[in-house]
Amino acid sequence: MERFPGYTLVRTEDCPEQHGTLTVLTHDVSGATVLLVENEDTNKAFGIGFGTFPSDDTGVFHILEHSVLAGSEKYPVTSPFLQLLKSSMASFLNAMTFPDKTVYPFATPNETDFKNLMDVYLNAVFCPLAMVDKSVFEQEGWHRSADGTVSGVVYNEMQGALAAPDAQLENALERAMFPDTAYGFVSGGDPASIPALTYEKYKRVYHRHYSADNCCITLYGKMDMAEKLELLDGDYLSKMPKGTSRPQLTVQHEQAGACVELPYYTENPEPDEVQCALAWYTGAFADRERQLGVEILLDALLGTNNSPLKAALLAEKLGADIDIGFDDSTLQPVLELVLRGATEGSARKFAAAVRKAVDGILAEGIPQELLLASLNAAEFASLERPGTLPDGVLDAINASTGWLHTGDPALLLHTDRLFASLREKMAAGWFDGLLRELFAPAPVQVVQVPTLPEKEEGEPIRTDGKLVLEHPLTVADLGDGARTAPGERELLAGAQLVHHPSAGNLYLNFYYDLGNVKPEDMPYLDLLTDVLDELDSTEHTAQQLNTLRSTWLGDSRTQLDIWTGRQEGAPCHAKLSLCLSLLERSLEKAVELGGEWLYDTILTGPAAEAAFARVMSQQKLNMEQQFIQQGNVYAATRASAHYTVDGAVSERCSGVSYYRFLCGVQERGNWAALGEKLDALRTEVLQHAELTVSLYGSEDALARLRTLLPDSRFAAEGRAAAKPYVEPLTPPVNEAFIIDGSVNYDVQVWPMERRSDRKALARVMSYEYLWHNIREVGGAYGTGMLSSDGVEYLYTYRDPHVKESYDTFAKGPAELAAREYTEKDLNDFIVGTVAKLDTPRKPRAEARETDRRYFCGITDEMMAADRKALCAVDAALLKEQAAELGAAMANGVRVVFGSKDAVEAAKELFDTVETL
Repeated sequence: MERFPGYTLVRTEDCPEQHGTLTVLTHDVSGATVLLVENEDTNKAFGIGFGTFPSDDTGVFHILEHSVLAGSEKYPVTSPFLQLLKSSMASFLNAMTFPDKTVYPFATPNETDFKNLMDVYLNAVFCPLAMVDKSVFEQEGWHRSADGTVSGVVYNEMQGALAAPDAQLENALERAMFPDTAYGFVSGGDPASIPALTYEKYKRVYHRHYSADNCCITLYGKMDMAEKLELLDGDYLSKMPKGTSRPQLTVQHEQAGACVELPYYTENPEPDEVQCALAWYTGAFADRERQLGVEILLDALLGTNNSPLKAALLAEKLGADIDIGFDDSTLQPVLELVLRGATEGSARKFAAAVRKAVDGILAEGIPQELLLASLNAAEFASLERPGTLPDGVLDAINASTGWLHTGDPALLLHTDRLFASLREKMAAGWFDGLLRELFAPAPVQVVQVPTLPEKEEGEPIRTDGKLVLEHPLTVADLGDGARTAPGERELLAGAQLVHHPSAGNLYLNFYYDLGNVKPEDMPYLDLLTDVLDELDSTEHTAQQLNTLRSTWLGDSRTQLDIWTGRQEGAPCHAKLSLCLSLLERSLEKAVELGGEWLYDTILTGPAAEAAFARVMSQQKLNMEQQFIQQGNVYAATRASAHYTVDGAVSERCSGVSYYRFLCGVQERGNWAALGEKLDALRTEVLQHAELTVSLYGSEDALARLRTLLPDSRFAAEGRAAAKPYVEPLTPPVNEAFIIDGSVNYDVQVWPMERRSDRKALARVMSYEYLWHNIREVGGAYGTGMLSSDGVEYLYTYRDPHVKESYDTFAKGPAELAAREYTEKDLNDFIVGTVAKLDTPRKPRAEARETDRRYFCGITDEMMAADRKALCAVDAALLKEQAAELGAAMANGVRVVFGSKDAVEAAKELFDTVETL
């Protein structure tokens, strides 16, 4: 009996990388490509990707991505996507526009939810009401208001996305490299061009590209694949005959040696903020071995400040930092080097400096140990698959990419053979030949110069009803939540050792308590975590130590962790953390290298002082970019500092205060004193603060660790007991920070004791009020309310407004209090909120979350109580909380990161205004 009626089997193959089998099918009637990834992962995923190739800068595919999720024939409501966000148990639910494709993926651990989401997504992409309702186009794309101003969700999003100089530089580089193909256009849309898009063209483009024979569908995880294929065939694909021809990408004739000069308009042009980008083509997408080789080569030569090529370029002192970029998902992959913090004169020397440095490396040969370390690190990452995207979502994106460029959706899901082949070729000098080939042509070059801006002269298709699903989720679908096995705890070598049995990769985390550290010293510890990569140790150079870490460890990082505990008084737990992930066989090396890296790096002397100057300059530049791109995060951190200790120390170590700290240390330039300060602080913390060692691994790994720790650098006696971190809070103040660009990030924060049932109120505010009034009407790209430990806040993201958004905030509580909430409303709010408690995590994230709960005293009983309180929310409680919300908000503060014009127009809202 045929397993998949209606489909032709192309092939089935084992895939150890995905822990299962891959099956490639084509649908007989429509010509659609389908990939099945069958394994035991219960976080099931679906994705459908279309080849979408822009022919201008209007962002038509980005606008379509937003639009198709705004109502469909089967689900004719104003925003089914919004209602799914509210009520689904999805661990991932989104859509994304790439330069050459648009992908609609989701993941969920719930079978009923999967069927609901799959049907809504398929109906959205194949039967959108946006094709007969121009108001969707105007809301999501662009429209002109009565006063002549242009607005729209995508228009305003791209105003913010293209405000940063890095984004403008990248667009100019792409245009220079691909003047004749789709890759030369701004796929997200250029605000200067978006208003040129007509509704008629928007519809034509949709019908040309959103066809079944121009898509790749992925089904991933543990499920009945035959059942899903039958639904897909019967409800959609069998009704969609193939078209006459699919749209195709064209290949660009290479533009070696092209040069472009680009102004970056800013009110505060600085002569040493010039940027220069160089780019080279890296060959064909289909040559996966070569592209993986490029990734490994770039990491080996440019991965850290001490890597050979980057070190040689930094030694030329042409600028503050050099970034690398490599995107191997396009038809013609490209590598980029970007010189930041340069002058016009030094920027023009960059290409020659790269040529000289590459020739120097080729004369000596690339060190084999560097290549081996980078290859090992890349192989570990391919197995662990770090990051937050569910594995099935990654597979859906990769399947669409492989299918688009080669016709094979399984191409990118196989990597083991590539690593084995590159290991064999390494000793034969293959990477030296690759380096020579890559940099032989003259690069494409873009120089970006900060410049003052020039002065300027002088009958409804759908309902507002609720989404009606065939199998709506209820609170009964939520289950009781996962239970955490308590860790085994013992005292070993002066440290608290906690063991959590687990299989697979090993996670080893070291936490030093910072309860005895003075507040003014905390930024120095944060700086210490940033400079460790750059420092020699007593045994190795920084480059050698980084190479050894990459060779033996999958991931190694140091950071500050700041958590609010559930113990009495909501204490702040602050930790200096060393986090290692590795294969169990590398445990001895992990303890050895981790100890050397943390304890034995040299913090004084000329080499360290040069590293301080280099890293702080790079950090300052990076924060200035982040203010423009993620101003809402910095605004929320700044405002929360007035109300909670964890907010205060977070702001001190990662917010505007930290930026000012960096500027101050840089201006003083006393690097010797800085080294002595860091050295003294490190000694105090590492030798005397309570240390907790957390191991996620087998019993054999625990037994081995018991023998390793007593003789390691981590052993110490007489450690102080852990204590809560404390610091005085500053009086609330309303602040506005002016940034470059034409969008704003508006935040309002107020104090609120932790109550789990208020997360339902935050969800109602986010999706029942803010989404419509701030996003759909106001044109901001993002908005929401969050309720966390000690504070709650409202925010907007890439918002054209300041004053208007605060006015909208103020009206929200009364509107929510006046609403009536049905049983279905409450069910949706509760399901969507509780599901976030159960979001599946990858092993590394699960290990870290378990550690957080351990320190914060969060028990399974507490989690169950939170769940029970959320499930008990009723209409009366919601209305009561909403009615009280206005008074709570009035006790809070406003913080804005925004444009000069918008801030000045709303300056009466703020006590202080400052230009960053």
